[in-house]
Amino acid sequence: KNTSFRSSPLYSIHSTAYRHTNAPPAQDDASSSNTNTTNQLRKRLDVAIVGAPNAGKSQLLNSLVGSKVAAVSRKRHTTRSGILGARTLDNTQIVFIDTPGFLHHKMGVKEGVRKLLGEASSEMDSADYTLLVVDAARKLDVDMERTLVTLMFLALRSRGRNELGFRAGEKNPTAAENDPLNKFAVVMNKVDLVNPKEKLLLSVSHVGSMAESVIRQLLHQRRNPAKVRLGDLVDTVIKNHLDEEGFENIHEDDIEMFTAVAPQFLFTSAITKDDEGVDNVLGLLLHRATPSKNWIIDAESATGMSPIEQVEEIIREKIYRCLHREVPHSVQQQNRMFRLIEPKRKESDPVDEEKNKILRIHQDLVVKTKSHQRLVLGSGGKTLERIRSTAVRDLEDAFGCVVDLNMNVRVSKLNQDVTLETDIEGAKTFTI
Repeated sequence: KNTSFRSSPLYSIHSTAYRHTNAPPAQDDASSSNTNTTNQLRKRLDVAIVGAPNAGKSQLLNSLVGSKVAAVSRKRHTTRSGILGARTLDNTQIVFIDTPGFLHHKMGVKEGVRKLLGEASSEMDSADYTLLVVDAARKLDVDMERTLVTLMFLALRSRGRNELGFRAGEKNPTAAENDPLNKFAVVMNKVDLVNPKEKLLLSVSHVGSMAESVIRQLLHQRRNPAKVRLGDLVDTVIKNHLDEEGFENIHEDDIEMFTAVAPQFLFTSAITKDDEGVDNVLGLLLHRATPSKNWIIDAESATGMSPIEQVEEIIREKIYRCLHREVPHSVQQQNRMFRLIEPKRKESDPVDEEKNKILRIHQDLVVKTKSHQRLVLGSGGKTLERIRSTAVRDLEDAFGCVVDLNMNVRVSKLNQDVTLETDIEGAKTFTI
């Protein structure tokens, strides 16, 4: 029954939101910002980007930031840890937290990624706002419904960043007192892959009815406080959301809030350059930023990652693109050398500092078994060479100089995770 959402008084609000956000569009970048902006005038918004695996979260993050800061691959669970990216426009900094794909618990345990499940929810708790990314081209099965509903509950229960001893929204004079639940937006991604477009409207209607039901449940909990398991709340939404219409089960004093907190819907195609949908998302986030005294990332930087972490992320993307099944998830990276070399230049040589620089990187790919080692190497070392050569192109774009990348595959004697080290065997960091 997909008609219930259309008869809801909120449907017109949703339809307006996904045609065009009311937030102002993003304009000037950090390069044109006023460097004399004082701390008192600064604003900030910490944003968690969440969704099911392979929904396009990392690609959306890269589009919003304007550079590659998160591994992009068709494989599920490419993102293994929260990665900070940022976009600074004038006096406002948007900090993005890219999380691993969140799966309903039973489904996640089946795939062997139990540790990743809690990470998305923990990142969301300290976020001021959440972007729930939905693959518009994918069918919403029961597991997907449970995943999306769970993320909606977690987004609405988030407390925001902790700055100077209080949460971001607690002392924000510009925040509406009746708008405490408006904490997430739905980004329908990969819309260019949906045909016919009527299917997109049905998906929006489906996700919108679940969002309304989630809000109903939370408003009911506020009126009737009781200890209820999150799983039970999710079950209730999945069971009832298609049968609920209008202001059904809403207390008359909560109708205004119920209408105000309906999430906005935005449409993106992260694979399309100059996508207007990405600008709409960025404009919405800038509109929601709150006063802040702390910017955690330099205004001229797109990421809080160190150069070595950027190297690791770029190479990891190529590992996921070139390897299959469980193999890429078991590969650990260990940095052996990271050194910038500036050859001596003769007086007759043309002055071009960037071309003269060579960034020498040696990295080990550590696997747990010899069979995995053979798979990573490939026949005659062709797979490893494909990983290396494709990574070099992105590394040279990222660091603006020639990159000499040497890679080796070895089996871990300890058969355990190997962390990326920066202080062994001559590894050296430098400022870009």
